Amino acid sequence: MGKQVTVREVLKGLKAAGFIASPNHSGRGSHQRYIHPSDPTRYADVSIHAMGQMVPKGTLKSIERTSGVKF
Repeated sequence: MGKQVTVREVLKGLKAAGFIASPNHSGRGSHQRYIHPSDPTRYADVSIHAMGQMVPKGTLKSIERTSGVKF
């Protein structure tokens, strides 16, 4: 079993890597998109239901693949 990471840790890691909340994808939904300002091809869609919730393994791999950030 791989490392378990919470939503809070994912957001902290993305922000530390320079990601910002996408102004085009902000809304009242349960998902938020974070983009890298200098490279628009790097992004991460994060499901935010509870900050302490564990991110499923497949979702974490998808976030790592699209953002380039390892957790």
